This record gives sequence, structure tokens and C-alpha cells, in this order.
Amino acid sequence: MLEISGLHKSYGSNVVLRGVDLKVNAGELVCVIGPSGSGKSTMLRCCNLLETPTGGSILANGHQVTSPTVDINRLRQDVGMVFQQFNLYPHLTALDNVALALRNVQRRSKAEAQALAQQALEQVGLGAKARAYPGELSGGQQQRVGIARAVALKPQVILFDEPTSALDPELVEDVLNVMRDLRQRGMTMLVVTHEMAFAHAAADRVVFMDGGVVVEQGTAAELFEHPREPRTQSFLARYGSQRP
Repeated sequence: MLEISGLHKSYGSNVVLRGVDLKVNAGELVCVIGPSGSGKSTMLRCCNLLETPTGGSILANGHQVTSPTVDINRLRQDVGMVFQQFNLYPHLTALDNVALALRNVQRRSKAEAQALAQQALEQVGLGAKARAYPGELSGGQQQRVGIARAVALKPQVILFDEPTSALDPELVEDVLNVMRDLRQRGMTMLVVTHEMAFAHAAADRVVFMDGGVVVEQGTAAELFEHPREPRTQSFLARYGSQRP
């Protein structure tokens, strides 16, 4: 579903990614963990061209992402994105925030777009908040609208960039529950997260990044309970209290 090979990204002399190789299979939930500045979010943003790779290749659901002829609109329908800061339009209702891409990208009628948006909001438990504006919603509810916006386009894979890091602790679990439900439905997900307990319990595979490379990866049990690399061991030792 998603295959990253030799991915490099530099900003002038600042090298952020140094040859990342990662594959995500259909139906997998893969969590990427690692210290701040390790390149996790940059890797994610390269996968739907919010950042342009400096080198390497990315294949996403048959799209050669790094091809100069790639259809970016088509790519972003197939590769959804949920952001850390929600990125909702404050002057639009939850329903209209979700319906916007359905109308503008998929060219659906207003009635059809709103019907599909309502279904997506129901899926994340916010059907009753369809007419509310972002300012009337909690942070957790806003993030669930963001997830509904991604789900409504029926993508093949969804990228999550630290989806709970901007939330108060008591709101985190609602968002994680929506993600668990998506996993049960078979959605392919690549998740950058600091939620160690979620990664341990929910991920099919956990990837540890540091210094712009994948240091090691394995099942959650393998990586959390028997990390091989000293960098992984050191990182996990600092987050031991978060593990289940």
C-alpha cells in the first residue's frame, strides 16, 4: 500500500532524512516513534507531497509519488492526512469542513457531499455536532472532525501526524478510540505518535526513527519488550511509565 525507498530530505545544508526505507501493507497499522527532530513528521509529509523529497522514491497505492507527472489531487484522495493542529476552517460548520473536499476535489453535488460528510461524522461519533463550528467543539472533537474529513474521501491509507499531541490528556482517549475503530474496519494507517501505550497495544508494527533513519522495527512486543539497538533502548527507557 505504501513503500518508501531511500528517502532523503534536506533543507539547504540541514539534512533531515538520510535514506528511509519503510513498507506499510494493506490493512496494517504502523506506528512510528522516536525523539523530536528525528524526521518522523517530515517523512509523513513527503508521502503526500506536503514536502518534496530530495531523493529516493515513494509508491503509494500505485502512485509514484516522486514522479513529476503525479496527479497530486488524486494522490491526496488516496492518501489521507490527519494533522496535529486540526486545520479546520473556523467559519465552516463541522459538516461543511468535512464536505469541502468532497465538493471541491471529487466534484460531488452539495447534497451528496453533505450526506457523505454526515456519514463520516457519524463514524467518528459526532453526528449530533454536524452544525457546530470548530470554536464550539473541544479539541478532541475538532480532531475527530479532522479524521472524518480524511475518512470521507475513502482513502486507501491515512497518515496521522501526532494526532493527539495538541490535546488535553482527558481528550486523548476519544481520538485513539476512533483510530482503533478504523483499524477494526481494515483501514491502512501510518501513525507518528508519542502515545507509547497506544502503539504497544494497537500497532501491527512499530518503527523507531532517530537521526533521519529507521533504526529498527518489529512487532509491538518485539520492539517494546526486546529492543535490539542501544538508541531504541535509551529512548524507551525514558518512556517506560507510558507502557502498558
